[in-house]
Amino acid sequence: MESERRYVARTTIAKDALLFFDAQRGVLTCRVQDVTNSGAGIELHGLNVLPLNFELSFDNFHTVRECRVIWRQGDFVGVAFQN
Repeated sequence: MESERRYVARTTIAKDALLFFDAQRGVLTCRVQDVTNSGAGIELHGLNVLPLNFELSFDNFHTVRECRVIWRQGDFVGVAFQN
């Protein structure tokens, strides 16, 4: 059994969001599975390439959270919010 390493419990939300990291690739969709004030767990829907830093929005880019990848396991990544 894997031990819990998070300092703060995450809230499960399962909400679609948009991410952006490269003008050439444009805006991509993802699904945020859980979130805290400091980070989130995101499902990438088959996105193979993701840089360490990218932008995430829950509201069609009216507001943006700068993110940094902390870990990745297949299509699921854990990110820390930078702003």
